[in-house]
Amino acid sequence: LVLIMLLFQSAILLILVCFAALSHRNLKDYCPLDPARKPSPSGPDGNVAVLIPARNEAGNIEACVESLLAQTSGDFSLFVLDDGSDDGTDRIVSGLADSDSRIRLIEGKPIPAGWAGKVWACSQLGAVALQDGADWLLFLDADTRAEPHLVDGALQLARETGAGMVSAFPYQETGTLAERVVLPMLHFLIVTFLPIRMVWESPRPEIVAACGQIELFSAAAYCALGGHGAIPGSFHDGLQLARRAKAAGIRVRLFDGCGAIRCRMYRGAREVWSGFTRNAYEGLGGVGALVVMTLLQAVCFLLPFAFLVAAAIEGARGRFPGWGAICLAQILLILWMRLAQAKRFGHVSSVWLHPLSVAAIIAIEWASFWRSLRKTRIAWKGRTYQQ
Repeated sequence: LVLIMLLFQSAILLILVCFAALSHRNLKDYCPLDPARKPSPSGPDGNVAVLIPARNEAGNIEACVESLLAQTSGDFSLFVLDDGSDDGTDRIVSGLADSDSRIRLIEGKPIPAGWAGKVWACSQLGAVALQDGADWLLFLDADTRAEPHLVDGALQLARETGAGMVSAFPYQETGTLAERVVLPMLHFLIVTFLPIRMVWESPRPEIVAACGQIELFSAAAYCALGGHGAIPGSFHDGLQLARRAKAAGIRVRLFDGCGAIRCRMYRGAREVWSGFTRNAYEGLGGVGALVVMTLLQAVCFLLPFAFLVAAAIEGARGRFPGWGAICLAQILLILWMRLAQAKRFGHVSSVWLHPLSVAAIIAIEWASFWRSLRKTRIAWKGRTYQQ
């Protein structure tokens, strides 16, 4: 039994070494935009439309729009679609439009059956931008705040790499304990488990990552993949569009958005749970991926803490097991990974919450699967959807 435990713990340590190597490589490949870099001349394909869907965003929309108006290059048009708000969002945007001709307020149409609200709003925005002659479509959530170099930097990255779709994960602002437990795991899951270089080198659609909070498309790519109209019922538009893009042979690029855009995605435990259980299972892509991810997360990143406690209990009885030392090495490696990532993405204070964070992510993924299996109704932004 002792030999089996030693072999088991050694195997887990070896797997963690591989994950640590992947994480180290990913932190190099997952590059931020350089704010000091001068953008190339706009050229014939430089007509950029920034597109913001907004439903009851009175508390966010002004700061979002003002951050965009402060961009290094002001050579873009800004479309805000009011998606049936009843909190005065439209009046705020209208007031901003009166003082800046780049802003255009669009009144959203009633949502058809079978559509998710944001996807419907983005589909309308995309159609307006294409009709207006946009060469590039930049979709941003209304609760984001852009740094001055975001638009130029993202456009420059797309041009340099030949990408038809560019996306990023913003810096996630956190306030409550639940937010600090869960939100930093967005970066952890991407940087630890996904070979980021393969996002743009591999043609396989399943090897991809994207975030719906920021999506930049060339007009040609957006039309080729079918736009948001191709995924009417999706609650994970960034990832689903990225998968469609790669399936269509369009290059997808992912960059570190923490220095270029920020967002407080959810506020409090209820929003965190409701928001992530809406689309976590859709993001995984199926039961097989769910089972594999659960096993990796639980066995490699959660159980070592439980095994170390068991080893400590044996040690208190007078004999610390040899496999306990391997468990300690596993935990040190896990914490090294989390700390290296947290320093990069700005969540150092959440590292000590790691076991709780992993347990929360596993619970969210399975709760999302259960909701999908039962076709539970989803309530979001004042609307109810049937899965």
